Amino acid sequence: MGIHTPPNIIYYCYLTFGTLLLFFFSSTLWFENYFFNTKPLIYTIFSIFIILNRKSIYTYLLNTFRENFKNIDFIIIISIFTHFLIQEKLNLYAISFLTLYTFIRALYEHSVKSEIDTLKLVFNCILISGIISVAGLYFGLIESIFLETNIFHQNQPLGYPNPTSKIINEITGFNLSNHISGFQTSINYSAYIIISCLGVLNFAEYRDSTKRKIRLTLITALVLTQAKIGFLYFSILIILKIADKYKKTPKLLLITFTCLGYLFLTHFTFVESGTEIMHTKYYREFYFNFLNLDYYLSLFSWLKTISFEYLMSNNIFLVDLNGFLNFSQNFEPHSLFFSCVFFGGLGFAFFLLIRLILILLNYFLSDTNKESYFSALLCAFFIESFLWDSYDSPIFWLIMLLGHSYHGLIKGKKLKVGRSF
Repeated sequence: MGIHTPPNIIYYCYLTFGTLLLFFFSSTLWFENYFFNTKPLIYTIFSIFIILNRKSIYTYLLNTFRENFKNIDFIIIISIFTHFLIQEKLNLYAISFLTLYTFIRALYEHSVKSEIDTLKLVFNCILISGIISVAGLYFGLIESIFLETNIFHQNQPLGYPNPTSKIINEITGFNLSNHISGFQTSINYSAYIIISCLGVLNFAEYRDSTKRKIRLTLITALVLTQAKIGFLYFSILIILKIADKYKKTPKLLLITFTCLGYLFLTHFTFVESGTEIMHTKYYREFYFNFLNLDYYLSLFSWLKTISFEYLMSNNIFLVDLNGFLNFSQNFEPHSLFFSCVFFGGLGFAFFLLIRLILILLNYFLSDTNKESYFSALLCAFFIESFLWDSYDSPIFWLIMLLGHSYHGLIKGKKLKVGRSF
């Protein structure tokens, strides 16, 4: 007889390494700057998870290829390999995406066949890694006030447009002039982690009093980041809370208007008329004047413009992400769609966008009761994908692909037992 490992020991092993995987991935650059390179550890843990889930991955791929063109995942996978054939080479970006996407899809699709509560495990990994990250933000707040070091926060870049700090200052009287990012080197990634925790918190099996304390801690930390996506998330959440009794159509229209407004404000940077622009990185090109404000194309607008230029000035079938980086002076596209076009082809990017849209439609048009914090998270992440190179981000795909499995996460019901980990 073999030695039987108690299920709780297996669960806590997965929980520990899953948490480490998410935390190290989000703080890779921070660890490289101050301690060591975490990438070998990340690849090792992820490879072990793939090996442990090889049966689920095999079953998922088998079913996907059996359904062939009836399954959009099949089209996504085939489009990437078609791109490889056209370019006559593989690329690391596409393989990285495919591996992550396939692993998470298999994780959710076949979670009902395992002895471990997979969804509960995923939520706890997100929450624990997020709480560790939030601790770094509070360290950064203390450091920015009392110390002269820059370990958990960075000085605000020269010319950085930061209207959020002015808003916070007017509301609270507290001046946040630095970027407090904690273990992450970007305030945006810190914000992504926090709103992910807020979105899945109600699915976790914690006491309500504990959830309220965690939620307050997370919301405070999200304000500290000053990230623009935090304001989008809060706006959508408020709409969902206030308009809870309204019909779907007015609610969706209001959310749509808010999201479009967010995209407009992130693609234009504005200052008072006559202000001398000292740094053109964030103020790319003057566009128009309105109400004594000068509107400039932002970095995001400029990157989309040169993305089009790069596509139009080259053979669209032969462009790649490295080529774009050379073309853009080493700026990433800051757009999931354009990133995917450059490493996987136009067809792949189009069908992946369709997949994300179908997930949102399936979620918001369903008759099941919805959790407002998670709903706001799905909306915010989808809109942020127009500004974020999220193709290789575990937290993005864990959240977005979870929206497709929401039928098993109806608030007030016990989570289904997952079995893929």
